[in-house]
Parts: sequence; C-alpha cells; structure tokens
Amino acid sequence: MKTAEGRLAAGWTAEEIRARLGMSAAIYQKVRLGAREIAAIRENGIQRIELLAKHESFDFENRFQVAEVLAECKRQGITVVSVHGNLKLDYRTEDAGIRRGVMRETLNTIEFAEEIGAGIFVAHFGFGENAGRIVTEMLNKTRDLGVVLTTETMGGDFTRYLPIVDEIGSDRFGLTVDIGHPRDADGVNPFVKKDRARQALVRCGGRVRHLHLHETFDLETKPDHRPPLHADGIIAWGDVFAGLKDIGYGGELLFEDGRGENPEEWSRMTGAFPEAFVQRYAGR
Repeated sequence: MKTAEGRLAAGWTAEEIRARLGMSAAIYQKVRLGAREIAAIRENGIQRIELLAKHESFDFENRFQVAEVLAECKRQGITVVSVHGNLKLDYRTEDAGIRRGVMRETLNTIEFAEEIGAGIFVAHFGFGENAGRIVTEMLNKTRDLGVVLTTETMGGDFTRYLPIVDEIGSDRFGLTVDIGHPRDADGVNPFVKKDRARQALVRCGGRVRHLHLHETFDLETKPDHRPPLHADGIIAWGDVFAGLKDIGYGGELLFEDGRGENPEEWSRMTGAFPEAFVQRYAGR
C-alpha cells in the first residue's frame, strides 16, 4: 500500500494540505502571546498563523509585544497570514459614540494587518444593509491597502451572507467560512452532513476568501471548536475538502480554536491533520 503522503483523499495529498496549513494563535487567548507560544506552534510543523486582536492576550498596539511575536515568527519561519479583529466590537450598535470607536479600532486593526503583511482581515461584520455600509466605509478608507476584508459566517443559515458579497462586488471583500457556526433549517450544522457539506461550499463558490476549520460534536452533549479529526468529531471532512477543491479555493487551510483551553492538544492535532486526513479518506 502506498504511503499516506502519496495517496489522494478528496482530491488532496498530505503535502498539498501541509503547504497551506495554518492555525489561529487564539489557542493562546487565555495567556499573553509571546515568543514561547509562537515556538510551540512551530514545533508541530505549522508555518502559518492568524493573530487574534484580543487585548488580554495580543494587543497589536503594544509595540513591545508585537516586536516579540513578529521576531519569533521570523526566527521560526512562520508567516502571519491573517488578523482577526476584536471579538467584542459591536457592529450593530446604534450609539454614535460607540460606533465611532468600533470603526476606529477596526481601521487600526486593518492597517496593522497591512503593516505586518497579513493578507486577510476577519471580522464579525454580519450581513444585511448595516453590515454593507460598514464594510463599504472600511473598503473606502483602506482603498490603498492590499488587505482583503472578510465577514465571518456565524450561526443560522450561512446563505444569508452571500448577498452582501455580491452587492459590494469588491475583489477585496469576501467570506470567512467557519464550518462550526452554520445551521440548516433542521437545526443541524450542514458541515456534518455527507454531501451537504460539499454542496454548502459549492453554493458559496468564489466568495470564500478564508476559512476557520475545527471539529464539532453532538452539540447537546459537547461544544464545537475542538481539534480536527477528534475521535468523537462529526464534521464531514472528506466532503468539506472535496467542496474546497470544487470551488478552486486557493487560500489558507486555517484551523481555529475559539476557547483556548488546551493549546498543546490543538497544536499537536492540527499539525497531524494532513497525514491523518489522507489516511482516513484515501480510497473513499
């Protein structure tokens, strides 16, 4: 039998996955992110990261912390591919003062992403007219930058996010598809259903500019945002990756932990994902 590295699974080889494998530094959101944490990520063969702008763990306005993190990334050969905006920003607020602060911090974070060479900015902009106005304003204010802005798909029907991308019609705006958040009309995550997972990504098509990948479980007993290919996980990974191949997705394969509870397990299992995925799905 051929080695896992040489076999195809859902159109992917382990080498192809590893070449685009990334992980969010949110695995360390419960501690101060520094050189030690960056080195620990690299120990598991991960060379791409997303930084989370969370003041308690990574303050992009703290030049000493930024210098430490970026210096270690350079030393370890790690590329910062994306920056996730502050999770606490309320893009739906009707308070003019709060809104000004939200827009100011968003703009500062996008400019930080540009400064460090990250190509993707992720935010919970939402969808609909209000989100459209906010995104349009941010695109106008950053028109001279190269960063692609994305709105992350949250709970409910993910197709609600498709119109905003089409209406704005900018090559600097698209979706960050988080495979743990959406729910179909039956209340079930489409990415745990065989065939449906693939169809969901095909429906999104070229609107997908970035991914947040993670494992999910039977949500009545266990939460999502867990390491990939967990023994009890139910994400239809073969169909997810087949869908990514169908739409010609060329971005990072970035895994995200939303809780920061066990960074060592997350790093280990994410680093092992390419070979584990191919071993599980080869020949299917």
